[in-house]
Amino acid sequence: MIEKSNKTISIMDLKPENTISVIGSFDNKRIELPTEYAILTKEELKELEEKYEDKFLPLENILKLWQDRLREINFKGAVSKLDLTAITDNGLFIWEDVKIVKYTFKTGRSIHLVKLKRAEGEKYNRRRGVRINMDKVMNVVQGDEIYSVIVRDLSYCGVAFVEPLGAQLDPDKEFILHLTDTDEEGNDVLVEKIAGRINNQDVDENGGVFYGCILDPKKAAFLQKYLANKQIEILRGYRLGKEVTRNRTGKFWKEKIVEDLND
Repeated sequence: MIEKSNKTISIMDLKPENTISVIGSFDNKRIELPTEYAILTKEELKELEEKYEDKFLPLENILKLWQDRLREINFKGAVSKLDLTAITDNGLFIWEDVKIVKYTFKTGRSIHLVKLKRAEGEKYNRRRGVRINMDKVMNVVQGDEIYSVIVRDLSYCGVAFVEPLGAQLDPDKEFILHLTDTDEEGNDVLVEKIAGRINNQDVDENGGVFYGCILDPKKAAFLQKYLANKQIEILRGYRLGKEVTRNRTGKFWKEKIVEDLND
């Protein structure tokens, strides 16, 4: 889980298994739009390289559904800014002020294409990413001990929580966060168990201990989907329903969420 010191990465080094998001700014609101790397044939890749050299990234068309539905339901006005982020083995990277266009290959296949100003992405401070305020009591397990903490906020890169009874967690050991949510009946349900490590700590204003933590990057894709659901709930002002809140899964999870938004 310790990041390497690489400060930049080329867009061409991204792989389908990397966690990729587009962060959109809409009327002073920000929301993270999860997306997926589009797999290309050799001929399609050559076609794009001839036009855009090394300053592009192919995305699956489902991104358009996210953009259209979110704008229709939540936002008035056009997108003012789009940034691309990706989690790799070397950390979180960002490409700012990108453009996304629909591209149709000579074969007739269509994808969404991210057009970049420069091929290199800069290493991004995880704390600056889109985070969801939680303010919810959850359990953290470290060894044989279970501690109750107040989770302040969560992103797919990290979590911040307060240990209200003072420092008990060992800052040098890994912990397991039991991420919970509340269903429509008001019952707490376990969403996922996620490993993490404490990155920094400070005294909370109420006398507890505040921890800033890094979460296991292997869980980034799962958290990306979960947090996308939560962001939509917040922007709409009410819950999407138990099934969406507890996380859509499967190959067509984005399409399922769009169907729920239509309902």
